[in-house]
Amino acid sequence: MRALAIDVVLLTLFATVAVRLLESADGEVGRPWPLYRRRFVILVWALWFGVLAARATAGLIVAQVLSWQQLSGGRAFALVAGMLLVVWLIAPRWYVVAVQGLRVAVLLLGFSIFWVLPGLVVAGFAHQPRDQAEFQKPLPAKATPHQRILWLLFDEMSCDQVFDHRWPGLELPNLDRLRGHSVTFSAMQPDGYFTEQIIPSLFAGKPFVDTRSTESGDLLYRSVTGGGWSKFDGNESLFGDAQREGWTTGVSGDYNPYCRMLKDQLDFCSQRLIVFGEHLSRDKSTWGNVTAPIHAMWARALHERYETAPSQAEIFAGMLSSARRLVTDENIDFAFVHLYLPHPPGFYDRKTGKVAIGGSYIDNLALADRSLGDLLQALGTTKSAGETTLIVSSDHSWRVGIWRDGFGWTREDELASGHGHFDPRPMLMVRFPSEIASTDIARPIPLLAMHSMIERMIAGEIGDPHELEAWAEKQ
Repeated sequence: MRALAIDVVLLTLFATVAVRLLESADGEVGRPWPLYRRRFVILVWALWFGVLAARATAGLIVAQVLSWQQLSGGRAFALVAGMLLVVWLIAPRWYVVAVQGLRVAVLLLGFSIFWVLPGLVVAGFAHQPRDQAEFQKPLPAKATPHQRILWLLFDEMSCDQVFDHRWPGLELPNLDRLRGHSVTFSAMQPDGYFTEQIIPSLFAGKPFVDTRSTESGDLLYRSVTGGGWSKFDGNESLFGDAQREGWTTGVSGDYNPYCRMLKDQLDFCSQRLIVFGEHLSRDKSTWGNVTAPIHAMWARALHERYETAPSQAEIFAGMLSSARRLVTDENIDFAFVHLYLPHPPGFYDRKTGKVAIGGSYIDNLALADRSLGDLLQALGTTKSAGETTLIVSSDHSWRVGIWRDGFGWTREDELASGHGHFDPRPMLMVRFPSEIASTDIARPIPLLAMHSMIERMIAGEIGDPHELEAWAEKQ
């Protein structure tokens, strides 16, 4: 937070200097420039406000305040800058009035720094506990084979892209094979837009519309917009339910602090909080975090200078190794694996089969399928494979609105998304032990209902496709 506060101050100073230089070039500061030059320079204001509109729109889309599929940062820029240019051509005097009005509006918005900055400074000096990245509690050996539940969650996997409108030539053999022996929910309704809200809400069985962390590291959530904050209680989660039923539990995941959230409800935990190396990190110095965004921009421009393919390959290998350990640990009855695939930006080349900078969402889908095959092969080596219920799901679909104007968006992404179309359906497949047939449930079911489904599986109330179909009919 200290680094973020410093970045805000530096960006504010930079923007102030840029505006003053623009005013000077416009003839408003110092000696006025010739009229012909002013006419050219004054058009820069249109571009300036277009950029501000684009950045504000992108932020509102990420915050899910705006969700219109045809709206994007690029279109916001074209709309604002284009309208100002039209005004300049038709009525130059009104153009000057419009620019002055917009400058006043931006100035008023700038006063928000007087309450944003102190909040960042206070948060920056608050003490927070350091997360334990991994732990494993001693457990007595389980009799084998025995009943297990393995829940694989693929971050940002789209049902539409996997099954309904797959990219031509994209092969996903493991997902296709699994679908042939599973109950597939083809009309799941999303529970939210953000991983940090959706996954804890699935654990708790309650909608999370907003989340935040306390200074001590506790997770707080709101179930309704504008409502009061409640503390996430691991005892009231699926893992607490599993403990009460006598099940051992384990998690291997990314992004969310699982080892902190569920430290008393897990027998095995492995987490990786920073997925990509260009983010802020408490393991860096304050100055290292201040310059992290600059390094990120260089990495995006030069691709391999700051974020090399080997580092990304190492991150992926570590993630898959941890997941494999949990999958093959037969002392864990209820295992949850969160993989950050096929989450953008792309970092896989499906043609070469190598983890590398670049690639598309389609490439990441191919890697997700490969990873699924790897984990299924690992599961097959266990004595309890024939007693294991497998759940494959995603937290949300491919959030085209977030990524379309961001780093890593490729022409293949543009075409695969149908030029920005967003299909909100997440994935859900369930394969019961020894299941050989396939079933499709096309009934719209909220993703949050997964909590009830897994709860009943743990309690032994859902153990085959017929019981699952009967449960789905009541949702």
